[in-house]
Amino acid sequence: MFKTAATKIAHNSTLPALAGNKDLRPLQDLITAEKAVIVSLQRLSIDYAKASEALRIWGSGEGDDLGDTLSASTTLLTHFSSALSQHAAHGQPMREYLKSIRTREENLDALKRRRKAVSSKADSTERKLSKMSPEHKNLQLQTDSLNVLRAEIRSLDSEIMSEEASLGDFKRTTTRQWMGLKFGALLECSEKGTVCILLAPSYIISLFFC
Repeated sequence: MFKTAATKIAHNSTLPALAGNKDLRPLQDLITAEKAVIVSLQRLSIDYAKASEALRIWGSGEGDDLGDTLSASTTLLTHFSSALSQHAAHGQPMREYLKSIRTREENLDALKRRRKAVSSKADSTERKLSKMSPEHKNLQLQTDSLNVLRAEIRSLDSEIMSEEASLGDFKRTTTRQWMGLKFGALLECSEKGTVCILLAPSYIISLFFC
């Protein structure tokens, strides 16, 4: 429970001291920035819908010509508001991809910290062993302990090398996926915006060519 809470603090904190591995800071900044984009798009979608409805209400009191034109415009603008909301919705799976990279980075960092701790323990055990005479009663125990620690170090070294190699491939594969989502969402929103313009009342369209 405490580890989970500490991880959340590290992820949410703006203080480098609480962020764990400082090399992960740029990735965490990216995840945070993408969240801000989602929130902004959601807020923009709501404000856009409110402004569109206000346009319809005002137009309804300004004669049938403006009333009909602005009512139709509101329908289209509301459609675009929904497109903005959908654009925001694509942001969450994008962030999940980024978080999966962060998790792998954190796991690798944990392996390196564990390796450092085991290495320190092995050095301490080796120093104790060097001070023992051949007749010392704990000589065999310390020797066995050192051998176990060295075996663990070799195992951790192998695991770290393997993870470093696979992490590079994972980053590239995952980045292709989330960037595909990002630009796909942008294309979808842009296409819906284009459709709204093309379907706008002829009076509104004429404004673009006057």
